[in-house]
Amino acid sequence: MSELVKEASFDKEALQKKATEYFAKNKDAKVVFLTADGFMFLKRNFASDHANTLEGNEVFEFKNPNHVESDTDQTEDSNTQLTEEQKQLLASGLKKENYNAIKALVKVLNIETPDQKAGTLIKALEDYKANNPID
Repeated sequence: MSELVKEASFDKEALQKKATEYFAKNKDAKVVFLTADGFMFLKRNFASDHANTLEGNEVFEFKNPNHVESDTDQTEDSNTQLTEEQKQLLASGLKKENYNAIKALVKVLNIETPDQKAGTLIKALEDYKANNPID
């Protein structure tokens, strides 16, 4: 076994407690991801990368029980939050030269991406378009 692999030391109950404490201080947080060694992440991909360095490479997801908006509500409401300019950008302006506007649109839609490169953001918005018709 590689020296880089660390032994996991938290049980699920301890991780749940840690997530609950976090949600008590961060009421707007929707979800957190914890690894078996107790590290907390807001993005699953970061948690997964870290978990791969552990003996028990499992990632535990905890949703904030006090968060009102569900994931389906957010998806249904996200197009109504868009300005006409943003809808136009989404419909036909996904080009690298519109990087700043594209970056802002990804943020408004709460789309998680592994990086902020133009190609990654454009791909994420194209995937979003494929699954969410624009009004």
